[in-house]
Amino acid sequence: MDLGFRKVTLRTKLLLTMLSLLVLSITSLFFLHLYSEQRLVSQLREYTEDLSTALEVFQEQPVGEGDPQVILNAYKEKLGQLGVKDVDFAPPDSGDVQASTNQRNIGKPIVRGSKKKGPKEYVIKGVLGEQTGPPGSQTTTTLTFPIVLGDRRVGYLLITRYLDDFSALSRQALLSRVLATLGVFALGMLVSLYLSWTFSRPVQQLTTAARQVAAGDLSVQVPSHGSDEIGSLARTFNEMVEGLRESRQLEERLHFAERSTAMGRLAAALAHEIRNPLNFINLSIDHVRERLGPDDSRRREDFDRILSNVKAEISRLNRLVRDFLSFGKPMRLDQRPCAMDELVREVAAVVDHKAKDQGIAVATEIDEPLPTLVADPELLKTCFLNLMINAIDAMPTGGVLTVGLRREQDGIVTTVADTGQGMSVQEIRDAFEPYFSTKETGVGLGLALTRKIVEDHGGTVELASEPGRGTTARIRLPLRGSATAARPTDAALAGSV
Repeated sequence: MDLGFRKVTLRTKLLLTMLSLLVLSITSLFFLHLYSEQRLVSQLREYTEDLSTALEVFQEQPVGEGDPQVILNAYKEKLGQLGVKDVDFAPPDSGDVQASTNQRNIGKPIVRGSKKKGPKEYVIKGVLGEQTGPPGSQTTTTLTFPIVLGDRRVGYLLITRYLDDFSALSRQALLSRVLATLGVFALGMLVSLYLSWTFSRPVQQLTTAARQVAAGDLSVQVPSHGSDEIGSLARTFNEMVEGLRESRQLEERLHFAERSTAMGRLAAALAHEIRNPLNFINLSIDHVRERLGPDDSRRREDFDRILSNVKAEISRLNRLVRDFLSFGKPMRLDQRPCAMDELVREVAAVVDHKAKDQGIAVATEIDEPLPTLVADPELLKTCFLNLMINAIDAMPTGGVLTVGLRREQDGIVTTVADTGQGMSVQEIRDAFEPYFSTKETGVGLGLALTRKIVEDHGGTVELASEPGRGTTARIRLPLRGSATAARPTDAALAGSV
């Protein structure tokens, strides 16, 4: 029923409420009128019956000859049979009751003040009706009838009639009508409060949601139950927020495309200037290897290893520049089986010298054995190097850099955590955008390129941070297409590298 009531429009709800209150008010007043009328008719009937009894008493005069006291005592008994109650009898010159159908009245004054001067005739007193209230609270009327024996009046008969207070009955009827009207209005107020609550609560929800949308939160949705005006407004609001959400996503894509275009133009301008020195350095290394290599075999081996590492880094930089030129396009991945623990240790060894200069301890936490991952090791090194350098830059006064590596279900997760200054929610949201950087000398391309490389591998990269408590970067790479057989490795390295 509540669901059906929700489908009714607000105007119809108000109209039904007013009609219901009107019908209820008229019905209650009608039944109260019937009740008051029945009470009035009942009282009038009782009054008429008592009046008939009084007339019958008047017609039934005592008859007979002899002692009047004996005759009047018999008459007293007859009055009791006619329905007169509390019949009292007092002789002449006496103000006290000598005989009564109510023994409690014997000895009491038959008439107020009669004990002082006493009536000169016989007095018979009776009561018609019921005393419904305390003494003195109910209206009475007294009918006086002469008592005649033969041709002589010997006394008088006092019939006291208890009257119901018709004004009190009228007041009770008025009070009942007023209370019924107040009850109907109270019910109407409760219904109105319920309607206002059902109306104001969705409006308040819409107001709160509108404030959240104005603050930039486009994930807000409000309940849209019912087919009334509020439900229609809620659905329209949700559609508007959905449209804004789509517009923001489109705007972000356009913004990213603009930044990618600007990045491509910058890369195209710098690529030539970067590649020429790299080629010169590469040729110079070959020249040094041929002309300046040591004669000692052990030193020659170290010399060749160092130059090979330098040439490998130059090759990686040259390839990185080439991929940077096509940032908006899928990267050309040179995937092959690679050991993730060896990649992490190699990158950690590269940044270890810079970390020690800043008083930073580098620790690795690697769960072994790990499956061999099929990926591009050079690009993954770039990702890990970017994250570790950012972590070191976030701890200018020292701290701990922790690099973790573990398997989770069908993927391998790499974490890089620092104890630096941390990032705000807005900074985390913008961290992977091109040209965004929290460092004064930063270009803002490291994390953007990291996300690009990870996503091209089918993985995800996330940041979790709290200002003042450090930042944790989490890279998850899937094992799909990887060699899943566990590779024998050295013992897990945990501690300072």
